[in-house]
Amino acid sequence: MANDTKVTARIDPTLKSEAEALLDDMGLNFSVWITMATKALVNERKIPFEVKASPFYSDENTKILEDRLKKYKVGSSTSNHGLLEDK
Repeated sequence: MANDTKVTARIDPTLKSEAEALLDDMGLNFSVWITMATKALVNERKIPFEVKASPFYSDENTKILEDRLKKYKVGSSTSNHGLLEDK
């Protein structure tokens, strides 16, 4: 370990706490996780997980949100947003 290099990164405190809790459940810590991810990056020569945009910003979702905003502005919106089952 004497030849190890220190890496510093900025991260949202809440996200860090959530990640630390998950890693702890797995018997790992951030240092081990970063080493694992870096080794996978080097060995596989690619990011070791899928990177994709949030579906919230998809064209389809944006259109739905814009349509609902227009209806809201003219007073014809409904409370059924389709995200939860009606009971």
